[in-house]
Amino acid sequence: MKRLLLTIFISLTFIHLMYAVDGPNVWSTSLSGAGQIWAVAVSPSSQSTMYAGSNTTGIWKSTNSGMNWIQSNNGLTNLTIQAIAVSPSNPQVVYCGTSQTGANAGVFVSTDAGANWSQINNGIVETSKGIQSIAVDPTNANTAYVAVFDGVADSPQGLYKTTNQGANWNVANTGIGTIKNILTIIVNPLNPNVVFCGTSFGVVSQQGPAKIYRSNNAGESWTDASSGLPNLTTDNKPVRCLSMVPSDTSFIMTGLFLNTDSLSGVYVSTNGGGQWIRRHNGLPNAVGTLIRSCMVRQGRTSELYVGLGNATNLGIGVFRSTNQGVSWSDFNGGTLAGSVSVRALGFRSTADSTVFAGGAHPTVATGQGVFEYSLFITGIGNQSQINPQDYSLNQNFPNPFNPVTRISYTLGKPDIVTIKVFDITGKEIRTIVNTYHAAGSYEIDFNGSELSSGAYFYRMQSGNFYEVRSMILMK
Repeated sequence: MKRLLLTIFISLTFIHLMYAVDGPNVWSTSLSGAGQIWAVAVSPSSQSTMYAGSNTTGIWKSTNSGMNWIQSNNGLTNLTIQAIAVSPSNPQVVYCGTSQTGANAGVFVSTDAGANWSQINNGIVETSKGIQSIAVDPTNANTAYVAVFDGVADSPQGLYKTTNQGANWNVANTGIGTIKNILTIIVNPLNPNVVFCGTSFGVVSQQGPAKIYRSNNAGESWTDASSGLPNLTTDNKPVRCLSMVPSDTSFIMTGLFLNTDSLSGVYVSTNGGGQWIRRHNGLPNAVGTLIRSCMVRQGRTSELYVGLGNATNLGIGVFRSTNQGVSWSDFNGGTLAGSVSVRALGFRSTADSTVFAGGAHPTVATGQGVFEYSLFITGIGNQSQINPQDYSLNQNFPNPFNPVTRISYTLGKPDIVTIKVFDITGKEIRTIVNTYHAAGSYEIDFNGSELSSGAYFYRMQSGNFYEVRSMILMK
């Protein structure tokens, strides 16, 4: 065994580095020919399985991380899919909702991972059943919420909850103001009693303000949680998206349309929705910029994504922040270069850490479909393109080690830094650094006493800098 590990170590020394290139021309097409994609959902507990919702061709499903897709529409009576949610506790249970109106529209549920669908509209009084958003209780697949608003007329109720997998829906809008046009809803992944929703403006009055509401009792009642958001009654800045991840549920991001002025955009809260702060520097600020989707990266609340369109629904694409929204940069390139209006974002956190974008250009076929961007190991080559005098990740010492080794690293400027350890298959083992550092040199000890002998990788990220090194645990 030791001889084998030494052989692996020598081989890794020659290879030296596998790294994720963080630059242009790395988006690729995962699904094409399906029309505009308005929803993307990665199964939380089975992340090789994912779903895409087209507004013309229905549900598409992949069971191999987006390599291949099949249509999965059996039982659907309307193929204008706008929302998809997979139960975190039972991946067999999937909900979806349509964007168009009529008797055949509304909410559908599958109990066999999308193979078959049943319509479940009982209790929803809106005649125009444009389902904007669906959220599932993280601990109970039978409990879910839907937001209903078609953008044409004001919704009489807007928000519903089921506790029996859609057999019945009950109105769940107590405490929400007179404008009940709900666009987005999320459930705290660690506490299902805490739910957030975001509203649009009044269609008839063309007035706002749009608001964010919070429930601490699983939707029984709601309180205004809009402090810091634009608050003019003449506003029509819809709250289009909300995002929260398990690693830090005090951090939430939201995106508001810039419909009538440039005061909206991305806002974040660091105290669970108690106060919102505008974080829009580097994003397009022109009136008519529409934030269609937003996402906090799982396991890393410093890293945020937004999918943009504009007033004519044409392409702007994806922007990314690596400092909780303090600054943003264009994250397009490759197949996303300037041609995609991104209505949906998804993330696979296992193995290769991949971002998925749902392209919804209204007329250009190459701007429609599911696009993917791998953030992890994509090749063998040089170290980071960042100046090594500014940033560095040093080889651990001792190496091989048993069971403790020391890792040192340098930051060229103040920033958030993470260092994660992965096994030889790419599975994440542990996060050993996840904090804000001033510029300087640092070191940390890694203890592998609970791990098996073998080769491991450790990866450092700070801003746009990535570096990966290998180490050998030899017991």
